[in-house]
Amino acid sequence: MQWLESDFADACDFELIGLGSHLSPHRLTWELNGLLGWNLEFFKVLNVPQRKESTDHMVYSCVDESQSQAISVALIENRTPTGVLARFQGAAQLDYLIKIGEGGAPGRDWLARLKASASISYAQMLDPLNSGAIEHLALLDLAATNSLHLEGNEEQ
Repeated sequence: MQWLESDFADACDFELIGLGSHLSPHRLTWELNGLLGWNLEFFKVLNVPQRKESTDHMVYSCVDESQSQAISVALIENRTPTGVLARFQGAAQLDYLIKIGEGGAPGRDWLARLKASASISYAQMLDPLNSGAIEHLALLDLAATNSLHLEGNEEQ
């Protein structure tokens, strides 16, 4: 399975930031839109199988094409009352994940701006490949760019 791991490593063209925040997903989305100039909107509910039951994680996304290169951003609810999406690198304690695609400012620049917000109690860079959520994060890209039918991607 070494080839599968190297394929995932090659396809991992995004950065991942973990956040701690007391805000609900829609309220944090509103705060981030104002703070960072993003236009995050509801994208889908990501259904993740767990040991006993599946969990639902809200996903908000946007594509900013105002830069010289388009940048895609997604805010993903990581921790819910019934389970977590990313488990490793201390991510199980983080409330949200921010997935930042190629083309914009580096994740470290966004991290500094996020830490300045009173709405965010904690922020850290995560390695997407070692977060425990790479499969689900990769599927978000497929759902955004393909017309594939993925569970949880149905129009509501």
